[in-house]
Amino acid sequence: MPSKRRPQARRSKPPRATTTKSTRINISRSRTNDPQSDRSFEAKRRGFDALAKMRHDGLSLYAASREAGTTPATVRHYLPAALRRSKTGRWVATKSDRYVRLLSLPGAHGPVIVRARGSEEARFASAYLASLSRWARTEKAYELAPFHGKKIGNFELLTAARTLRPLRDSGLLQLDSLYAALKDVA
Repeated sequence: MPSKRRPQARRSKPPRATTTKSTRINISRSRTNDPQSDRSFEAKRRGFDALAKMRHDGLSLYAASREAGTTPATVRHYLPAALRRSKTGRWVATKSDRYVRLLSLPGAHGPVIVRARGSEEARFASAYLASLSRWARTEKAYELAPFHGKKIGNFELLTAARTLRPLRDSGLLQLDSLYAALKDVA
């Protein structure tokens, strides 16, 4: 006896989206330039702080996030590519990452907000600020020599003593924090 089959309706494929390279670029640019809320900006900044503590001090995710004033879940939410699981199942920080960080560096007329691309540039900026702090106390030229002509995010670092002295004397050398605050960005 032949089996009775129901006739199946033909399924048509949905129309294929036609996007050009230029529309893809515009979409990705608009997504990356969306303004963040105050809350998410600060949460991400604290996540970067916890990540730095994990890399530099060798702290666990839990301990580093507590010192940074956030939770491990927040760090995992905002910076998932910067963490991995070890063989024992613990979260450890990767050696480096490619997240964009907003840093506050001293400019010729006061603090400048710079976009550092990745943890290596952020680490370099941190070394620059530490050397700049030592230079502000001692005025030894060798403190800033390794940074002469170097750039972070298309911003050339200040190393000339004749430019830095007036900034230091007027209190415009910002040496207290590497990451930019939301009030500086807005």
